[in-house]
Order: sequence, then structure tokens, then C-alpha cells
Amino acid sequence: MGVLLLLALRLKAHPHPEPAPTVADHHAPAPSDQPEAAVDHAAGVSAEGPVQPQQDDEGFPDAPEPRVIGRHGLQQLDLMMTTLEALDFRCGEMMVASLQQKEAAAGAMGRVEFWKWRTTNPLRRILRRNRLKKAQIMTMVSLVSDMAARFYPLLHQLVSVREDPSAADARWALLTRRLQDLVRQRMNPKRAAMRNFANDEYALAMTKTMVRALMFSAGPGGEQRLLASLQDGMRP
Repeated sequence: MGVLLLLALRLKAHPHPEPAPTVADHHAPAPSDQPEAAVDHAAGVSAEGPVQPQQDDEGFPDAPEPRVIGRHGLQQLDLMMTTLEALDFRCGEMMVASLQQKEAAAGAMGRVEFWKWRTTNPLRRILRRNRLKKAQIMTMVSLVSDMAARFYPLLHQLVSVREDPSAADARWALLTRRLQDLVRQRMNPKRAAMRNFANDEYALAMTKTMVRALMFSAGPGGEQRLLASLQDGMRP
């Protein structure tokens, strides 16, 4: 009896110790004092992430400009300039000099840059597939109209019925040969339209067509008339 009483007194004086903390207890999160609604809101933000601002269109390329003239129009425009060069071999330099004076031809303009514009003609031997801007096309249209006005006396002499027929035929033959030579040098011989230039009758008919088109483009309103003719039946 005495032993049991002594054991009871010892247990009352020394209670059972608390268990030592474990690694899991050390990393457990501390209890939060926030209300349940605040906890739920914070959980929603972290799960969905912050709202990202909408991107605007800055830095994205603009929509392409609508075509001013189609492929056929580019062919006609370049062939008209080639006809002008057949009339006078110095006309190429004259066109470059005229372009350098035009405000519409922004930036440095030389023979190389002018050549790049003209090689967008699909019939060229060397073809550049880049697309001309509206301002560039309008500059070339204005250029052809100006050159046609400058060469109008010579153009008129070719179509004049008052000229001696033999002299007129000789002028047409000379101009046709010059145009054939330029076409042979610059245009793609694999294209059917260019192969036809080897035929003298076809080449003569095309030369007369180009001369009349140039006369149609000269003078007041010539630029608008030329652009309308290039757009007529426009094909992509």
C-alpha cells in the first residue's frame, strides 16, 4: 500500500512530457488569422494569375495597299518606257534626271533604283517580285506622261499622214528594230508575248500601239488618261 501511494505521488509531480517537434511540424504553415473569404480571394488570384493588359496593334505590319494597276498594267507601263528609250537612247538618263527632281520620288534615286522599279514587270528577264507602292507607281505614270509630252513632236511626226509614205515607213522600221533590240536584251525570251517580238509584223504593230498610247498620255489630263488605260480590265 505504501509503495502504490508513493508511485501515485511521483506521477502527479512529473506529468508526461510533450513530444519533440518533427521535420513536418517545422515546415508546417502557421495558422492564418485572415477570414475565410480573404483566403479564398487570395487563392483565386494566385491560381489565375494577374490580369494581363491587352496588346495593341503597335509593331504589327499595316494591311497591304490595294493594287493601283495589275500585272498587265505593269507590263504596258514598262513597255511604254522602253519605247521612249527606242525613240532616243538618251531617254533613260533623262527619265532618271526627271525622277530626281520629283518630290514624289523620296530618297536617293539613281539608275539602279529606277531599274528595280521597272523589273517588277513580270515579262522582264530579271524579275523582282517585290510589290511597288502606290506612290512609286504614280511617279512612273507621271514620268511617262511627262516624257510623252517632251517627245510629242517626234511621236506626231511618226503618225502624220502628211509625211512621205516611204520616209514614214523607214522611220517605223528603224523604231521597230530598236524596240526589238531592247526587248531582246531585257525581256524574258521564254514568255510567249516576248517571243512574238521576233516577228517583224507583230513588232511593228506593237510599236505603233505603244506610240499611240504615248500620244494619248501626253498633254493636260494625260496622266489620268494613262492611269485609266492601265487599269482597264485590270488583272491581278
